[in-house]
Amino acid sequence: MKLSFNQWSIIISILIGCLFILFPEATTNILDHVINAILHSLDRFLLWTVTGVLILCLIIGFSPLGNKKLGDQPPEFSTFSWVAMLFAAGMGSGLIFWGVAEPIYHLQSPLNTDHSPMMALSITNFHWGIHAWAVYAFSGLIIAWFSYNRGRGMNISSTFSDGTTRKAFQSFDMLAVMAIIFGVAGTLANSIALIQTGVEHLVPYDITGLPFRLIVLLFISIAFMLSSVSGLQKGVKTLSDFNVILALLILLIIFLMSSPFDTLKLFVEVSISYFKDLPLLSFILPESARKWSQSWTIIYFLWWIAWAPFTGLFIARISKGRTIREFLFSIIGYPTIITIFWFTVFGGNGLFSDQVATLQSVINENYTNGLFVFLEGLPFGTTLSFLCILLLVTFVITSADSAIFVTAALTGNSSKVNKIVWSVLLLGISSALLIKNNVDLNKVIAITGAIPFTFILLFQGIMFFRDIFKK
Repeated sequence: MKLSFNQWSIIISILIGCLFILFPEATTNILDHVINAILHSLDRFLLWTVTGVLILCLIIGFSPLGNKKLGDQPPEFSTFSWVAMLFAAGMGSGLIFWGVAEPIYHLQSPLNTDHSPMMALSITNFHWGIHAWAVYAFSGLIIAWFSYNRGRGMNISSTFSDGTTRKAFQSFDMLAVMAIIFGVAGTLANSIALIQTGVEHLVPYDITGLPFRLIVLLFISIAFMLSSVSGLQKGVKTLSDFNVILALLILLIIFLMSSPFDTLKLFVEVSISYFKDLPLLSFILPESARKWSQSWTIIYFLWWIAWAPFTGLFIARISKGRTIREFLFSIIGYPTIITIFWFTVFGGNGLFSDQVATLQSVINENYTNGLFVFLEGLPFGTTLSFLCILLLVTFVITSADSAIFVTAALTGNSSKVNKIVWSVLLLGISSALLIKNNVDLNKVIAITGAIPFTFILLFQGIMFFRDIFKK
């Protein structure tokens, strides 16, 4: 019996998953060695590549190419729902995880020689701001162009060839599927660790064991499985709208509790500081801070590239009918503004509070403690902690839900049965990672797919420019 591409993808994913799970130490050590070697030799190349992608996006957006439309139909979603979906799929849960922890941690960064709170926030926004969203926007633009304007399939291989010769490039789709499933599994495992930390802060029971983590994972898996089979309009859109409304509510509450005028003033100062420091951060890796930059900045950029096949394709799917200019500037602009404001409200208020020494201490011990210690210092801290846990859960559900949607599209089988199969596979891999409880394994799994995709993304860009300038 001849196996379909979808079936081969499932079988290979299971085999690779078993390799990670049965030999976690050996696999992690080998991949760590490979990744560290690449970081050491290609760190500047990766920094300049992501910066170059950002510059290309700005040039395209401002040029006459920006007037071209993706398809000939009106937009399928309102601007609010569109931004909500791309934001929730792109990095929603990460902002909760790092909102307080990262700015506090970067007080000690070797890039921050003066231990300046403003520089700490600039470094954080550099990792999460326009560079990250430019990677997603560029990947999504290429897929959307070939799908809506050239009538090709919505996958990676269709960028390189039409339907007659696409099979020669299907290994790129297979690689994308691996990157998505294992990347989301690693993110799920780390997010559940944050959920567990939050619940431990709120209830007087010992829930440090594996059963609690598996129960949370099972609940999340049932939720994203049901959402994925409900379709894009019902499942993903509804959850994404809820996520953004809840996130904005939490943001507004903390903003109002923390001297709103001072926070707004800080937001303006942080934004100016970020864009002032951007040229230096975007092009230079100081030798004195090179090792630190490899383990933070370059790892972040690899993470965004690893998620580009997933987030880019998902953004392409929901962006039909928009001009290239609106597509690029909205995807880079709206989430970056929200991100800077989020880190100002959470990290900024932590940096300029009496809690900063305590926060530094607990974050150095465990990143996941920072958010909940920060919230404890606010009125209604317990209620806010519960809301943040709820938001984290729904963000993770939306990311997994979107990943299943994209995986089904990449493998050419969007049936409900196939989505359930991929959901169960994601549940299985995530369960194994929780059992191993190895943060390094989760990180390695999440970013390994970025290395080949860096070059695939560059080749996709070449194909895009060849096509768009073709007479």
